[in-house]
Amino acid sequence: MELAPSQSHAGGLRGLLDVLWRIHTKDRNAVLGIIVGTQGSTYRKPGALVLLDKSGLRHGVISGGCLEPALEDAARAVHASGVAASVEFDTSSDEDLLFGTGIGCRGRVHMLLLPLPVRAPLARALFAVPEKGAALTLSLVTAGDELGAGSAAFAEDAEVFAWDARGESVAPGAQPSLQLTIPAPPQLLLLGAGPETASLATFAYRLGWFTNVVEHRGRWSAFARTAPIDLLIELAPEGASQTLANDRHAAAIVMSHNYSLDLAWLRHCAEGDIGYVGLLGPAARRDALLGDLGDAFAHSLRGRLHSPVGLDLGGHGGEAVALAIVAELQMYFCDRKKAGNA
Repeated sequence: MELAPSQSHAGGLRGLLDVLWRIHTKDRNAVLGIIVGTQGSTYRKPGALVLLDKSGLRHGVISGGCLEPALEDAARAVHASGVAASVEFDTSSDEDLLFGTGIGCRGRVHMLLLPLPVRAPLARALFAVPEKGAALTLSLVTAGDELGAGSAAFAEDAEVFAWDARGESVAPGAQPSLQLTIPAPPQLLLLGAGPETASLATFAYRLGWFTNVVEHRGRWSAFARTAPIDLLIELAPEGASQTLANDRHAAAIVMSHNYSLDLAWLRHCAEGDIGYVGLLGPAARRDALLGDLGDAFAHSLRGRLHSPVGLDLGGHGGEAVALAIVAELQMYFCDRKKAGNA
């Protein structure tokens, strides 16, 4: 999927790939930092990624800002040598509190710093994650002569991306000591547009999600045209269903502000398998829609339908509604990740 330009940076893997693409198009190498282990209290956990180049940190953080200068120094050494390195940051001691970073988190962060030359196998594997909409499994060597070597693969794909300590392509063979999963950025489907669309899409973009909107009504599609979305499908429900038949959306929000259209979209979601279906509007409207939908379709939505959609944070207006929806989605996506379904 093409990465949409924006005045603000996307978060997560999406943002990292956006920055990496910009670095590699200038024929420059990068360094990927991966947290491979933690002890005690730490800002980030295993699997977290950061991207650096010769000038310093370009995307992501590992602390509130205190550890990043040392991380940048270590990454510059990797950039200069072209060879992977292992680094550890220890803030667990009293000495660190008094004479070191002073952050008082009392934890340890173990990282691998991997060179990412242009067209590196690991870079190609990471770029394939949003394209496939599937999680990527990294197998890494974290110690010894082959430190930093590894491979990456998708569960339903025979291709294996393998690299050596310099990040160069090799045949798979290194014996990994650690496996990590890099989940695909969530893809959000908005079935209808309205005053909430721009804020909702902006929040999603900053979190590193992808957002597609289906809206065929000219007045309402204007809300989507000014939002940082990835795709606008200008089709009515009966025409869009075939287009969406093979989608990989993790969540759908029914939000057309029109009773008949919402009924059609709920029927579409009931016939599919999207795990999260949000419905904008009050409970009484939801009950009326489910009644008109019929028992079979309503039963199909049981356990998946979130209505009224969003956490009850209080407030009014499009921005507050968008925040409530994104907050509930963030909780849902994190629960799926913990359960191993992301």
